[in-house]
Amino acid sequence: LWRQEANVQDRARHAEETFARVISEGSTIHSHKKGVLSLLGPDDTFNIHPVVLSSVAKSPYFVNKCCEKLMDWNMVVDEIYYEVKHLEPWTAGASKSPSTAFCLLLRLFSLRCTEKQMSLMLEHVDSPYIRCVGFLYLRYAADPSTLWTWFEPYLLYDEESVQIRQGKGDTTVGEYCRLLLSELDYYGTRLPRLPIAIERQFKVRLLQAERSEERAKQHLENEAAMQYFQKTGARVMALYGDEENPITWYDAVVDRVILRDLESGEMLHRPKFQVTFSEYGNTEVVTLGEIDLPGTHTTNTSEGGADEPGRGRGEGSKPDYHERRGGGRGDRGYDRGERGRSNDYNRGNYDNDRGRDFRRDHYDHRGGDNSHHGQRGYGDRRNYDDQRRERSRSRDRNDPRREEKDLMEEVLRREREKSAAKGRHDYASRPAAFRGESDERIQNRRHMNRDGSDRRQQKREAQKVDETNATESKKPAATAPVREKTAAELAAIQEKKMKLMAKYG
Repeated sequence: LWRQEANVQDRARHAEETFARVISEGSTIHSHKKGVLSLLGPDDTFNIHPVVLSSVAKSPYFVNKCCEKLMDWNMVVDEIYYEVKHLEPWTAGASKSPSTAFCLLLRLFSLRCTEKQMSLMLEHVDSPYIRCVGFLYLRYAADPSTLWTWFEPYLLYDEESVQIRQGKGDTTVGEYCRLLLSELDYYGTRLPRLPIAIERQFKVRLLQAERSEERAKQHLENEAAMQYFQKTGARVMALYGDEENPITWYDAVVDRVILRDLESGEMLHRPKFQVTFSEYGNTEVVTLGEIDLPGTHTTNTSEGGADEPGRGRGEGSKPDYHERRGGGRGDRGYDRGERGRSNDYNRGNYDNDRGRDFRRDHYDHRGGDNSHHGQRGYGDRRNYDDQRRERSRSRDRNDPRREEKDLMEEVLRREREKSAAKGRHDYASRPAAFRGESDERIQNRRHMNRDGSDRRQQKREAQKVDETNATESKKPAATAPVREKTAAELAAIQEKKMKLMAKYG
């Protein structure tokens, strides 16, 4: 037994030394290798959960095979091709040992991938597991702000099958990518948490892509719509958005239908369209889910208030307020574009303003009767308020960020539903004896002794006894009554004083 214990300690020591060596080599590679993909977080844990990391570092497969025989990126990719059969962090069975996928993932972290090597992994045609290990590499250690750029081309249209869980049904690479961006729980472990703003931005974009996918499927089922979209010069509505402008609908014209991939020349699963936005002349390539029939959605360009697609909000893109509303200077008495009052107002000719004209005309219409002074113009004022509310609703309908706000509200609603569902799941996972009891009753049962007495009540009674004892201990002790001295005692005391006085003066 003592020999077996010594062998176990030797293997553990060898595993620690090997792990420390490959981590040190990885740091050296990072300082000399060009084009290395920058990693976020510590370079010795790579944001992997400590339990998984410790199990992988001690795994004989990782120590003896991955670290001793797989010495470069090509050898690791070949090993993924031959050995990885699922993407869970643990293997099935009684012994909870790490999977080959996570052992090879950690070896990739120690070797450091370049951006070119990562692109080759994500586009690899031999095995979907090579691609998925690459996505997992990015999700664990890449900068969250760069994840969308890497994942976006594969989120929707990548239908290659891959098995995530052992013995379970296959899923697609696109679904796997969406899972990595939207979930934290990963089959028995936890992925690193994303910043909340970036996480919700990903969810909004995924929801936008989900709706585009549903729209594309509807178009494919509608032969008349497909024929209309493929006509050159057809007027459509197309989505557009960039870093400075929110995603919204604009009027556009179809210039060309793209049926083949521009780089590989292969036939596309769905056609794409080169469109020109009518209002400003920008030309973009959009997918089938990003266009729709004219009049289907509210555009902001019809009011002249939308920003130019692909162009920032500079001074040249701001139309004059009265040009947008069709009114003159006398309509409102100010120009919003210049943020100042009109020249007539500055010269003191404010009598031409519609407010004073309305009050004067209304007063003349009543014949100068001051008895109704408090009721003047009530009906017109109400109509004016209705017009203001209508203009406000019109601005809300034409708000270019309206669709983005709707998507964010849907994301927050789903988060609330998920949280509530998790709470219901936690309740259902309670023991049967506790399911029908209220939280207060369950809390009370936690403080009961075996004999049925309440431990909290006993504690309160003990505290009262201690307080009573402390109060009594603070009271002053009772003193004995003072006894009066007799005449003989007083005479003796006096005689003693006289002798002392005579002796010592």
